[in-house]
Amino acid sequence: MVAILDERKRQVLFAIVHDYIQTAEPVGSRTIARRYELGVSPATIRNEMSDLEDMGYLAQPHTSAGRIPSDKGYRLYVDSIRNIPALTAAEVELIKRHLGSKLRGQEFILEAAARLLSSLTNYTSIVLGPATAAARLHALQIVPLDLSRAVVMVITDGGLVVNEVVELPDSLTHHDLAVLCEMTNRACTGRTLSELRNLDLSTVLGAFNEGISAFESAMDQLIGSLQRKESEHLVLGGATNILNQPDFRDMQKLRNVLKVLEEEALVFKLVTSAAASPASVNIGSENPLEELRECSIITATYSLGGPGIGHISVLGPTRMEYGRVMSLLRFVSQIISEK
Repeated sequence: MVAILDERKRQVLFAIVHDYIQTAEPVGSRTIARRYELGVSPATIRNEMSDLEDMGYLAQPHTSAGRIPSDKGYRLYVDSIRNIPALTAAEVELIKRHLGSKLRGQEFILEAAARLLSSLTNYTSIVLGPATAAARLHALQIVPLDLSRAVVMVITDGGLVVNEVVELPDSLTHHDLAVLCEMTNRACTGRTLSELRNLDLSTVLGAFNEGISAFESAMDQLIGSLQRKESEHLVLGGATNILNQPDFRDMQKLRNVLKVLEEEALVFKLVTSAAASPASVNIGSENPLEELRECSIITATYSLGGPGIGHISVLGPTRMEYGRVMSLLRFVSQIISEK
């Protein structure tokens, strides 16, 4: 059974969260009484803090009389944010100036967004390009290399290109390859990569069924490569900003975070796992990666006009300025999506 906090306990908890986010120092009852007008004595606040600790919303570092928020405390705080703070006029102008141009390409915009977010938050930003599983096949080409080999090339409507060298059966001529290419294009062009994954090529290729298993295998690998290409559209901003956070003075904690940021596959997993909703917040132990249990990640989605959805995230310590980061992400994703 989940205990429901009365208003005074919520006020004390949120004051501690706010203070700890600003100072990175454990918060004591006298500090709360002095800085926040709660209308009660330090002794009363101290009793409320003790209750909150017993309920799992606060933790007490072993050498300190003050408390810090637990993941559970942060979660209640974040879930209670009803109106995220507005950006300043200067921040709005800065974001529009860097991201508002319609003349710049996707790669430039995503890199600019990553740099801008890391600069404005002093955390690490992560931008994933739109998912290619929703991309559609634009064209397929087969180019003979010699009598026994050919290159199969697949191009999506978004301009992604992958190719695969295949071994040809002796019975397949260059003319047959041209016919095979035409048949495959006719059946596959315009289909999404997800649809192609489930397409039975044997129903498409008819007379060429015998001896073309290499082609079918190549197509399967090509589609898989295109779907994985989303991770290649990954941009990090401010990866070393974690060094500036007092939360990571512990070298082992720091190494854990930097190790993840060096592995694109892990970053890709982190962001896609966090993006379960259009705007999501994963706090500490809610993260799928053990190495990032000291971090929070806030993720929003955006679209560049095509069928795919991209993700834009900010990764920082659990002592993160949640409201401000949520506001920045919402506005940046809005500006990118309007392009």
